Amino acid sequence: MAKYTMDMVLEYAKVFEQNADMGSADGPRAAQAIYANGGQYITNAYFTDQGQIDQLEKEGLDLHPMNSNRILQGNADLGIGKYMKIKRKVSDVKTFTDNKTGEPVEVDYGGAPKVVDLTQGRENKRMWDFEADGPLGNGTKAKVQFEVYANGAGVRLLNIGVTEHVAYENNSVISEDDELFAF
Repeated sequence: MAKYTMDMVLEYAKVFEQNADMGSADGPRAAQAIYANGGQYITNAYFTDQGQIDQLEKEGLDLHPMNSNRILQGNADLGIGKYMKIKRKVSDVKTFTDNKTGEPVEVDYGGAPKVVDLTQGRENKRMWDFEADGPLGNGTKAKVQFEVYANGAGVRLLNIGVTEHVAYENNSVISEDDELFAF
Protein backbone atom coordinates (compact mmCIF):
# COMPACT_ATOMS: atom_id res chain seq x y z
CA MET A 1 0.00 0.00 0.00
CA ALA A 2 1.16 3.49 -0.83
CA LYS A 3 -0.16 6.56 0.97
CA TYR A 4 -0.47 10.00 -0.64
CA THR A 5 -1.46 13.49 0.52
CA MET A 6 -2.30 15.87 -2.32
CA ASP A 7 -3.65 19.40 -2.64
CA MET A 8 -7.01 18.89 -4.36
CA VAL A 9 -10.35 20.62 -4.98
CA LEU A 10 -13.50 18.84 -3.81
CA GLU A 11 -16.84 18.29 -5.50
CA TYR A 12 -19.76 16.21 -4.18
CA ALA A 13 -18.07 15.80 -0.78
CA LYS A 14 -20.19 13.24 1.08
CA VAL A 15 -17.59 12.65 3.78
CA PHE A 16 -19.49 13.00 7.08
CA GLU A 17 -21.84 10.63 8.88
CA GLN A 18 -24.53 13.30 8.42
CA ASN A 19 -24.28 13.37 4.61
CA ALA A 20 -22.85 9.97 3.61
CA ASP A 21 -24.07 8.52 0.32
CA MET A 22 -26.34 5.73 1.55
CA GLY A 23 -27.64 4.76 -1.89
CA SER A 24 -31.24 3.71 -2.44
CA ALA A 25 -33.03 0.36 -2.29
CA ASP A 26 -35.27 1.31 -5.21
CA GLY A 27 -32.94 3.64 -7.16
CA PRO A 28 -30.76 2.91 -10.19
CA ARG A 29 -28.51 -0.14 -10.07
CA ALA A 30 -25.46 1.81 -8.80
CA ALA A 31 -27.54 3.32 -5.96
CA GLN A 32 -28.88 -0.13 -5.08
CA ALA A 33 -25.32 -1.51 -4.86
CA ILE A 34 -24.27 1.34 -2.53
CA TYR A 35 -27.37 0.70 -0.39
CA ALA A 36 -26.69 -3.07 -0.28
CA ASN A 37 -23.10 -2.39 0.88
CA GLY A 38 -24.25 -0.10 3.70
CA GLY A 39 -23.31 3.25 2.17
CA GLN A 40 -20.11 5.10 1.39
CA TYR A 41 -18.17 8.28 2.00
CA ILE A 42 -17.12 9.76 -1.34
CA THR A 43 -15.80 12.86 -3.06
CA ASN A 44 -14.76 13.84 -6.54
CA ALA A 45 -11.19 14.98 -5.84
CA TYR A 46 -9.86 17.28 -8.56
CA PHE A 47 -6.16 17.38 -9.25
CA THR A 48 -4.44 20.77 -9.09
CA ASP A 49 -1.41 19.80 -11.19
CA GLN A 50 -0.82 17.27 -13.99
CA GLY A 51 2.29 16.18 -12.08
CA GLN A 52 0.03 14.58 -9.44
CA ILE A 53 -1.53 12.29 -12.06
CA ASP A 54 1.89 11.56 -13.58
CA GLN A 55 3.28 10.60 -10.14
CA LEU A 56 0.37 8.24 -9.39
CA GLU A 57 0.66 6.59 -12.80
CA LYS A 58 4.45 6.22 -12.46
CA GLU A 59 4.04 4.67 -9.00
CA GLY A 60 1.53 2.06 -10.18
CA LEU A 61 -2.02 3.45 -10.00
CA ASP A 62 -4.21 1.41 -12.34
CA LEU A 63 -5.74 4.04 -14.63
CA HIS A 64 -8.34 1.61 -16.01
CA PRO A 65 -9.54 -0.72 -13.24
CA MET A 66 -12.26 -3.11 -14.40
CA ASN A 67 -12.17 -1.42 -17.84
CA SER A 68 -13.35 1.97 -16.56
CA ASN A 69 -11.38 5.21 -16.44
CA ARG A 70 -9.96 6.15 -13.03
CA ILE A 71 -9.16 9.76 -14.05
CA LEU A 72 -12.24 11.57 -15.37
CA GLN A 73 -12.88 14.89 -17.13
CA GLY A 74 -15.13 17.11 -15.04
CA ASN A 75 -15.73 20.74 -14.20
CA ALA A 76 -12.98 22.78 -15.90
CA ASP A 77 -13.32 25.43 -13.16
CA LEU A 78 -12.15 23.00 -10.46
CA GLY A 79 -8.41 22.29 -10.28
CA ILE A 80 -7.19 21.23 -13.73
CA GLY A 81 -10.60 19.81 -14.63
CA LYS A 82 -9.55 16.18 -14.05
CA TYR A 83 -10.61 14.20 -11.00
CA MET A 84 -10.92 10.77 -9.49
CA LYS A 85 -13.64 9.49 -7.23
CA ILE A 86 -12.13 8.68 -3.85
CA LYS A 87 -14.32 6.74 -1.47
CA ARG A 88 -14.49 4.64 1.63
CA LYS A 89 -17.26 2.31 2.74
CA VAL A 90 -19.29 3.06 5.86
CA SER A 91 -18.26 -0.41 7.03
CA ASP A 92 -15.58 -2.50 5.31
CA VAL A 93 -14.62 -5.40 7.58
CA LYS A 94 -12.02 -7.84 6.27
CA THR A 95 -10.85 -10.98 8.06
CA PHE A 96 -7.21 -12.04 7.93
CA THR A 97 -5.24 -14.85 9.54
CA ASP A 98 -2.67 -13.65 12.07
CA ASN A 99 0.75 -14.89 10.88
CA LYS A 100 1.98 -15.59 14.42
CA THR A 101 -1.07 -17.15 16.06
CA GLY A 102 -2.99 -18.50 13.08
CA GLU A 103 -6.12 -16.89 14.56
CA PRO A 104 -8.54 -14.81 12.47
CA VAL A 105 -8.22 -11.04 12.90
CA GLU A 106 -10.85 -8.55 11.75
CA VAL A 107 -9.89 -5.13 10.40
CA ASP A 108 -12.46 -2.45 9.49
CA TYR A 109 -11.19 -0.28 6.63
CA GLY A 110 -14.43 1.72 6.63
CA GLY A 111 -15.86 4.53 8.68
CA ALA A 112 -15.96 8.26 8.17
CA PRO A 113 -12.67 9.85 7.16
CA LYS A 114 -11.11 12.28 9.60
CA VAL A 115 -11.88 15.84 8.44
CA VAL A 116 -9.60 18.52 9.89
CA ASP A 117 -10.05 22.30 9.65
CA LEU A 118 -6.78 23.80 8.39
CA THR A 119 -8.32 27.11 7.27
CA GLN A 120 -6.52 28.97 10.09
CA GLY A 121 -3.20 27.22 9.41
CA ARG A 122 -1.58 24.06 10.73
CA GLU A 123 -0.83 25.59 14.13
CA ASN A 124 -4.58 26.24 14.70
CA LYS A 125 -5.92 22.98 13.29
CA ARG A 126 -9.03 21.40 14.79
CA MET A 127 -11.53 18.71 13.90
CA TRP A 128 -14.22 19.85 11.46
CA ASP A 129 -17.59 20.26 13.19
CA PHE A 130 -20.34 19.39 10.69
CA GLU A 131 -23.07 21.02 12.78
CA ALA A 132 -21.19 24.30 13.33
CA ASP A 133 -19.06 24.48 10.16
CA GLY A 134 -21.44 22.83 7.70
CA PRO A 135 -20.85 20.46 4.80
CA LEU A 136 -18.10 21.02 2.24
CA GLY A 137 -19.30 22.82 -0.89
CA ASN A 138 -18.06 22.34 -4.43
CA GLY A 139 -14.75 24.12 -4.86
CA THR A 140 -13.53 23.52 -1.31
CA LYS A 141 -9.72 23.19 -1.34
CA ALA A 142 -8.18 20.49 0.80
CA LYS A 143 -5.23 18.27 1.48
CA VAL A 144 -6.64 14.85 0.63
CA GLN A 145 -4.96 11.77 2.07
CA PHE A 146 -5.66 8.44 0.39
CA GLU A 147 -4.03 5.09 -0.10
CA VAL A 148 -3.56 3.00 -3.20
CA TYR A 149 -3.75 -0.75 -2.65
CA ALA A 150 -4.28 -4.07 -4.49
CA ASN A 151 -1.46 -3.45 -6.97
CA GLY A 152 -2.87 -0.04 -7.91
CA ALA A 153 -6.46 -1.21 -8.50
CA GLY A 154 -7.93 0.22 -5.29
CA VAL A 155 -8.00 3.74 -3.88
CA ARG A 156 -9.29 4.41 -0.34
CA LEU A 157 -10.02 7.82 1.22
CA LEU A 158 -8.24 8.31 4.56
CA ASN A 159 -8.37 11.96 5.71
CA ILE A 160 -9.23 15.46 4.52
CA GLY A 161 -7.62 18.69 5.68
CA VAL A 162 -9.78 21.65 4.60
CA THR A 163 -7.56 24.60 3.60
CA GLU A 164 -10.20 26.83 1.93
CA HIS A 165 -13.86 26.19 2.70
CA VAL A 166 -16.60 26.91 0.18
CA ALA A 167 -20.04 26.87 1.78
CA TYR A 168 -22.37 24.16 0.55
CA GLU A 169 -25.24 25.38 -1.64
CA ASN A 170 -28.32 23.24 -2.09
CA ASN A 171 -29.07 23.60 -5.79
CA SER A 172 -32.39 21.78 -5.79
CA VAL A 173 -35.03 24.10 -7.16
CA ILE A 174 -38.54 23.85 -5.78
CA SER A 175 -41.25 25.07 -8.13
CA GLU A 176 -44.65 26.40 -7.11
CA ASP A 177 -46.16 23.12 -8.35
CA ASP A 178 -43.81 21.14 -6.10
CA GLU A 179 -44.86 23.33 -3.15
CA LEU A 180 -48.53 22.41 -3.79
CA PHE A 181 -47.74 18.78 -3.05
CA ALA A 182 -45.26 19.25 -0.18
CA PHE A 183 -46.61 18.05 3.20
